[in-house]
Amino acid sequence: MSFVQWNCRSIKNKQIWLHQPPFSTSSFWIFQETFLKADDNLSHPNKIFFRTHRSNRLGGGLLIGIPKNLCGRVVYSKEDDPNLEILAVEVHSKNQSFTVINIYAPHGFNINPITTFLNSLHTPTFIFGDFNLHHPLWGGNSQSSFSEDFVDWLNNSNFTLLNTSTPNHIINASTYSIIDLTLCSASISNETECYVFDCSFESDHIPIVISWIKLQNACRNIKTIKWNPIIEKSIEIFNSTDQPTIDTITSQISLTISNHTTNKILENKDYPPWWNAACHNFSRLKKYAWKKARSTISSSEWINYKKYRSKFKFHFKRAKDNYWDNISRISQNPKMFFKILNKLSNHTNPNVKNHDIIFHNNRYVTHPKTQSDLFAKHFSIQSTEVQPIPIDYGSDNEILNRNIEFWELKRAIQKTKISTPGADNILAIWFKNLDDASLYKILFMFQQQLDFSVLPKNWKHAIILPIPKPNKDKTKLTSYRPIALTSVFCKIFERILAHRITNYLTCQKKLNSNQHGFLPFRDNHTAIYKIFTAISEARKNKNFFCWCKSRY
Repeated sequence: MSFVQWNCRSIKNKQIWLHQPPFSTSSFWIFQETFLKADDNLSHPNKIFFRTHRSNRLGGGLLIGIPKNLCGRVVYSKEDDPNLEILAVEVHSKNQSFTVINIYAPHGFNINPITTFLNSLHTPTFIFGDFNLHHPLWGGNSQSSFSEDFVDWLNNSNFTLLNTSTPNHIINASTYSIIDLTLCSASISNETECYVFDCSFESDHIPIVISWIKLQNACRNIKTIKWNPIIEKSIEIFNSTDQPTIDTITSQISLTISNHTTNKILENKDYPPWWNAACHNFSRLKKYAWKKARSTISSSEWINYKKYRSKFKFHFKRAKDNYWDNISRISQNPKMFFKILNKLSNHTNPNVKNHDIIFHNNRYVTHPKTQSDLFAKHFSIQSTEVQPIPIDYGSDNEILNRNIEFWELKRAIQKTKISTPGADNILAIWFKNLDDASLYKILFMFQQQLDFSVLPKNWKHAIILPIPKPNKDKTKLTSYRPIALTSVFCKIFERILAHRITNYLTCQKKLNSNQHGFLPFRDNHTAIYKIFTAISEARKNKNFFCWCKSRY
């Protein structure tokens, strides 16, 4: 379900626009300055309206419209104050209760009179309103008198600002500002999306649309990839190309995979997290066989029903076991595994700021494209210089310069995990299902890359995802670590070279003795044992020992 917030500047002469998007597609209406009086009639076949109006003067007025299939009650209202109008409605759906607050402050919003009320709310809350406040936090070029108090309250509260830096108020033909704000509880901020509409509908304020995933119909998107026709088409591509290159093969294979990929949307049912395409298909076949067996009382139909029921149980159990096995691989220690799950379920720290904004160079950045540019620049600067590996790349080094063999390619493909692909959308399972003739073509392409030392264009393109570090300030760039989704072609080629270089360095004993990561027969346990031994010897000999904290 979605919300639309709009300062309509008199709803009477703009009711025709309520039949157009985004009003016709939104479940909740939150309007300011309706200019409605107590005796004005406003109705809608699918909405229940809660209103306030000014009794002593013209203008003002608030409206909250909710769907008729939901229940609501007014929990707070304030309409006689000339500087502040507030309407708060508590909404109850089938599985969720939340509060919607509508605010209009014609001379600037003073947060102090309603701080006690806002802090007393325990249910998820949305705050919409025309605040008439300017501040750099939401992209303003100036600062209002009450804006600093509001920002201080926001930083110390359990609310998150949803606005981007897109203007929503038209001052004149060339001047815009942001005075209509939208907030929500921090616990549901990751479930909401907010954007400004592209039309003002004869008002000087532009509507803001907010969608909340939790109120939408429970739907699952199951991706089904038909690998048999993909592999057959891939073999045809390899056979029809005399001298294949990685760039041409990648583009053709990516197009083939996208043409044989379908998405099934499952709605109006709470499916378990391990529900996949096999469970869905055999569940439908089981229901169809059940109906047919009951209508035509036949032994063959009952046999078919039992067959599909057993297959459904088999695939359901296998999907469930695989799902929990993958989660349980996080830690082999049950106590540690419970701690990890507990941290995941209680990941929000009240002492840590949790905003969808980035603070950079004494300014708040809210636009997604600007944020992505900042992350790209920050992560590129973070790449530090490393000491060159002591390797002789001369022509006499046969261990490193020999041709790539077929068994090296097979082993690299076997050890590559089936994870999220890169920009080319080619998964590791595609390599695992190819025949030997196609793999020899890939081996020939890898050997060309090794001989000419020229990287394909697709290998230089990676999708960078910033992952927030736990219990860190989300407004700082340093609180995120990057994850790069690269091409699986590149991963396999890197795995071949990495195994060859690691084998060479290990046999020649050219690695530092303190190196424990990414080496065979060494891991974090050997590093911990070495540190524990050093601490024990230092305490025994009464020597000083240096301990590094917060390295990463």
